[in-house]
Amino acid sequence: MTSDIAEMKALLVTHDPPMVDLFSKLFSEISISVQGCDDESAASEILSRSKLDALVLDIDNVSASDPLVKTLRNSPSNKNAVLFAAATYGAAKQKAFEHGTSFIFERPFVAEQIRLVLRTAYAQMLRERRKYFRLAVELGVSIQRSSGSPMLCKTTNLSQNGMAVITPSPLENGESIKLTFQVPGAKLTLNAEGSVVWDDKHGKAGINFQCASAEDQSRFAAWLDHEFYLGTSIGALRSRSAAE
Repeated sequence: MTSDIAEMKALLVTHDPPMVDLFSKLFSEISISVQGCDDESAASEILSRSKLDALVLDIDNVSASDPLVKTLRNSPSNKNAVLFAAATYGAAKQKAFEHGTSFIFERPFVAEQIRLVLRTAYAQMLRERRKYFRLAVELGVSIQRSSGSPMLCKTTNLSQNGMAVITPSPLENGESIKLTFQVPGAKLTLNAEGSVVWDDKHGKAGINFQCASAEDQSRFAAWLDHEFYLGTSIGALRSRSAAE
């Protein structure tokens, strides 16, 4: 089994190279890589095409912050990214509040204060990642359609209420089905009600499902949480090893 937890990333928009150095070091301590950018147009392009967990705006030195925040919030993949701001004086602080900034840093920067804020923010970023977590895992799934014998399929990934499967024959979009599958290592066989959300007619389909009982849904969610945080921990260890 593998998770889809990619490296966590932050974009730092500033004209202050020492700020890039400091924040890169502090973000790396929580296994988040930082890309520094001193060009607002280039930053907007990065926001529109890259998956980011955080945006750090140096409002003290970047005048065109409004378009960057707008691009961030209009991006389907980045709209819930954590927004940090460096804002020291009145006008900059007011702008940061208008942007809905989650955390504000003032100059002169104090590394330990920033470190404490980042640890708090990291939990928020992890919760956001968890919402979209997909576990790459191959499990046998029995799919019962409204008629006929059960269809034996295999998952390619799995989330709390969805799965992608390889099927021996096409399913119909919107079709209601029943699912049975076993969770590895949890001694748990799940029965669920599902519906087909897509089928490519080439042996792959996507299914939304809900476990038949609230207890099973809770146990399944706990198992997925374990796999998510296990993957996060392994990823952090790899990042630290690479840095060393």
